[in-house]
Amino acid sequence: MSKLMGWLCHYTPVEILTALGYTPYRLLGRKGNNPRAATYLPGNLCPYVQSCLEAAIKQELPPLAGVVIARSCNAMIHLANVWPRYGLKGKILILEVPRRLDDNAVFYFSQNLRRLASELAHSGERQLNEERLWAAISWWEEQRAAWRKLLTCRAAGEDPPGGEEIMDGLARWQTPLNQREAEKWETVINRLARQPCRKSARRPRLLLSGSILPQELIAMVEACGGLSVFEDSCNARRLLLAPAVGAEGDPYLYLARLYLGGPPCPRMVNDREKRCRYWAEAVDRFHIQGVIYHAMKFCDAAMYDFLALKSFCEKRGLPLLRLDGDFSGGNRGQWQTRIEAFLEMLEVR
Repeated sequence: MSKLMGWLCHYTPVEILTALGYTPYRLLGRKGNNPRAATYLPGNLCPYVQSCLEAAIKQELPPLAGVVIARSCNAMIHLANVWPRYGLKGKILILEVPRRLDDNAVFYFSQNLRRLASELAHSGERQLNEERLWAAISWWEEQRAAWRKLLTCRAAGEDPPGGEEIMDGLARWQTPLNQREAEKWETVINRLARQPCRKSARRPRLLLSGSILPQELIAMVEACGGLSVFEDSCNARRLLLAPAVGAEGDPYLYLARLYLGGPPCPRMVNDREKRCRYWAEAVDRFHIQGVIYHAMKFCDAAMYDFLALKSFCEKRGLPLLRLDGDFSGGNRGQWQTRIEAFLEMLEVR
């Protein structure tokens, strides 16, 4: 029986999966159109969600024991509705995620996490005790701290690993095919840290933001002459959460506070001021010269997140470029033309 457990949203507590003996495997979508998924989902729905369902229907995913779907946005709610009928076979677990951070939300989320652990333990034929869960929490925090340290070296203008290499390493970190591979996370990070820098730090330093960033976008930006030094997305920086909060006696309360209190996601509409402070710290610390926003087609959260970022950039005098994407790999010619023009404008400022 496979011990891989699929997950999608970065609010999914992978610590619980690890503590129960599963290897968390993130579904990162696929390139190309999604004709079969579009049959079962509304056409004007998040392309990333559609691509994950398409990959499942076409059996492009590795064997999974199940999948955890966090109902964190409208698109995920739709996916949770159709996955049991059209997705992969196996256990399907639904996780409700609040949209704000306060004591009531933390308690509510902690109860949902406890319920998730109970349901997973039953299917995994292994009960979860708190000692094992605390060990998994420490293991994951060690990994995230190492990633944060690696990514922070780009702040001081040191010779950094490029954004393309960082995104590739993060993708491999999220998709191990077994536990032995997952335990090689230090090898992935050390290899990136030792990698000789081939990209001049004198290139325009950029912040790339969006709900989820396609790897090919970072590659294109750097091929055109930019340097991605801060990737604000749920498959990059936000995935690494924030340094651990104060110790709690209850591991589920700890996890709830850790995930809800991490770098703010566009879906957390009540955290708009916190999100602006997050951008401001990134701009100052990483010496950002320009911002590129990837707006996922049909993503409501991205639309109002972009308006907030636009206002922030205007106040700071930062050039901002918005690129719309459908996660299919198409329309890249338009992207390249606009990125080249944006970088030329930055170089003459």
